[in-house]
Amino acid sequence: MTAQAWRGGIVLLVSVAVLTWGVYALNFGRIVPIDGAQMFTSGQLCAQPECRDARPVDLPYFAPRAFDDALETLHFRFEAPLEALPDGLYAVYLPKYSDNLDLFVNGALVRANTLPLRKWNTPLLVPVPARLLQEGPNRIALTLYGPKAEAPDLQALFLGPYSVLKPHYDTRWFWGPGLARFAFGLMLLLSGVLLLIWQSRRAERGYLWLGLSCLAAVIFLIHYAFGQALGSYRIWTMTWALSASFYVLLVLKFISSFLGQPPSLAERVHFFVLVAGVVVILLAPPGYSFALVASVNVLTVFPAVAVLGVLWRNRSALSPFDFTVLALCLAPSVALGCFEVWMMGFNTPSRSMHLFHIMPIIMSFACLWLIVSQLIASMGGLERLTAAQSEIIAAKSRELEDSFARLAEVEKRQAISQERDRIMLDLHDGIGGHLVSTLAYIKANDLGDATLERALEEALRDLALMLDSMENTDSLATLLGMLRTRLEGLLEEHGLEFDWQIHGEPEVPVPGPSQNLHVARIVQEAITNVIKHAKADTITVYADEARIEIADNGRGFDQVAQAASGQIGHGLLGMKRRAQALGVDLTLRSDADGTRVRLDFPQEVRRAAE
Repeated sequence: MTAQAWRGGIVLLVSVAVLTWGVYALNFGRIVPIDGAQMFTSGQLCAQPECRDARPVDLPYFAPRAFDDALETLHFRFEAPLEALPDGLYAVYLPKYSDNLDLFVNGALVRANTLPLRKWNTPLLVPVPARLLQEGPNRIALTLYGPKAEAPDLQALFLGPYSVLKPHYDTRWFWGPGLARFAFGLMLLLSGVLLLIWQSRRAERGYLWLGLSCLAAVIFLIHYAFGQALGSYRIWTMTWALSASFYVLLVLKFISSFLGQPPSLAERVHFFVLVAGVVVILLAPPGYSFALVASVNVLTVFPAVAVLGVLWRNRSALSPFDFTVLALCLAPSVALGCFEVWMMGFNTPSRSMHLFHIMPIIMSFACLWLIVSQLIASMGGLERLTAAQSEIIAAKSRELEDSFARLAEVEKRQAISQERDRIMLDLHDGIGGHLVSTLAYIKANDLGDATLERALEEALRDLALMLDSMENTDSLATLLGMLRTRLEGLLEEHGLEFDWQIHGEPEVPVPGPSQNLHVARIVQEAITNVIKHAKADTITVYADEARIEIADNGRGFDQVAQAASGQIGHGLLGMKRRAQALGVDLTLRSDADGTRVRLDFPQEVRRAAE
């Protein structure tokens, strides 16, 4: 054990000792004089009801203890002088006595005992009719009954107006059996609720131990709440007194279970002591039952302190607030237990009220707070888990929507592709077939119309270019290669050579069939212009990722002069419009060394497209 653990244990023991002394020093419920009423602190103790051999006695009085389960019968007599007959109802008020009694006023029985009762903590207020009282001395006689083993006692008593004594009686009854009955009902309710919860959540043993501890509290609270004795002296004394020890054991098991700790040595030792105590009590003579039970309860103080030790060692498993709440409840509860052990084991004349019945209320608050705190933490975890799951569901929903969108796009592209294939087939088999048939007919019949033949051949090349652009939507370099193949025959016919320099795939800002066709039309128009006007012998086509360039070594032309004369052809204007539609720069330069047409794909445009 570390030095810090030792220091913590010492602090706990000192705290319990200080609190126990505080409960003792507070002397809650102490009996003091009441204005308007006579207080009797001395009287006579008689061997017989007639008090022929009376001797003086001071109150509080405790009979000698004896190892005997038989009843002790004590006869007391008090003289109460009255100067005048009372106008209203009088009463005799006994704040503390044990265990039962007969009360006589001037020889008349006004309250008879109802055995078996164990009135340890129950005050008594007995109305006395005015007709039973007289001017001058009045005799109040008590016959007190109680087990010899428990040393029957009688505290100071009062005679006075009922209206004066009733508030004092009510206050003491509230803090005594009244609060004990509240605790009894609370423990009974909690035991049922907690055991029902455990039935549905068998894996969580904490609910079982806490429910059983409430049942144990119900048993010993019967004594404090109702003063009832059930069964024989030995069985009932053992049952109600040891139920407090079982209560401590079960609370210790609950704390260990709640903190996720294995059974401690204190639990095993305490259980062994309880079992051994039961065996010894059952085998010993009945008169020793109370003394043995008191001894076992003294030993219970150590596991009660062990509960605090378990809490201290595992304080890191709790939030600071939960630890504070539990410590503030456990320490006073242990102190109340220690005070009760003192009250049971020793005759304490200056202390008259038992307070042990308050302990289950405090402990139930602490244990229930732990469960509520755990529930709050679980709800917080559930909310975080729900939020995380919601985020995951939202992300998956977005992914699913994107997948549906991509699927719809794929289906759309497939539909477009199918439609494009149909159009290509119709163009090829329809218009293309008619053009080929017409050209073949002219040549076969030697009609000799060269202009018509060239027009048909150009129409076939245009149609082929359109079909190629629709078929090759991804690779512009491939489309340019197909264009070269389509034009090679025409170039050979005019004595031109191709200088083909393809160094990369041209990156059109927005690729697609229409854009590819625009590029191919510009290249085709540039090559056609070379064939028609340049009188060149070589055409160079250069392409990389950033540009396409068509150059010739022909005679060139004067752009300024053509622009001034308004002779710019429709082909050049069409090239410029197509370049503008593509979003690329078209540059035309012509001089005596030839003409150069250049398409530049701006880098920032390509980045924006990406």
